[in-house]
Amino acid sequence: MDPTVINPTILAQQLLKPEGELGEKIGEFLVERNASGMTFTFEHLYLKPSDHVLEIGFGPGEAIAEAVKQTPQGFVAGIDFSDVMLRMAEKRNHEAIADGHVALTLGDASRLPYKDNTFDVVFAMNVFHFWQEPLRELAECRRVLKTNGRILFYFNHHSSWMDGLGDTGVFIAYEPSDVEKILTEAGFHDVGSLMGAVEKDGKCFLGWGVK
Repeated sequence: MDPTVINPTILAQQLLKPEGELGEKIGEFLVERNASGMTFTFEHLYLKPSDHVLEIGFGPGEAIAEAVKQTPQGFVAGIDFSDVMLRMAEKRNHEAIADGHVALTLGDASRLPYKDNTFDVVFAMNVFHFWQEPLRELAECRRVLKTNGRILFYFNHHSSWMDGLGDTGVFIAYEPSDVEKILTEAGFHDVGSLMGAVEKDGKCFLGWGVK
């Protein structure tokens, strides 16, 4: 699929919440597009074998599968509000789901269906820039994190966005310093960021903090 031939407004809405036949094609596109960014993300997640991990906006489920590999004695949860992505991720991770290693949920990051102090790590890839009021979602992330739990976000830098996406009103353009400020305001400490460049996505960065 060539996303550059899709109307930017339609593409932005599909990237936010893949739906229908086009949503399935978007999911397939994301598998390839996000591969290098996922590698960059996991290089800095520092997962431990027994960690309990939550991914927000798991998309087609590739990062869920990688988290499973890195947490053989742990547990991996995921939440996404696209039923198309839920079906794709369930298919991708059906064995881990059957083994009780993974639980995927249809839902919204502003109302996480998990108990307080559940996870060692919460992460998301190319999700933060969709949050119109990020302090709301970050409050939920902080609630479900254990004390000293870590949160990490991957961003495709806005300078690398496809033409027109930044004008749709769906995405919010952030710099690393913006993310550090918001994470601090949300109550996280030891916040930091790291710029990078990966295949497909181009310029990117990570932002993180500790509860």
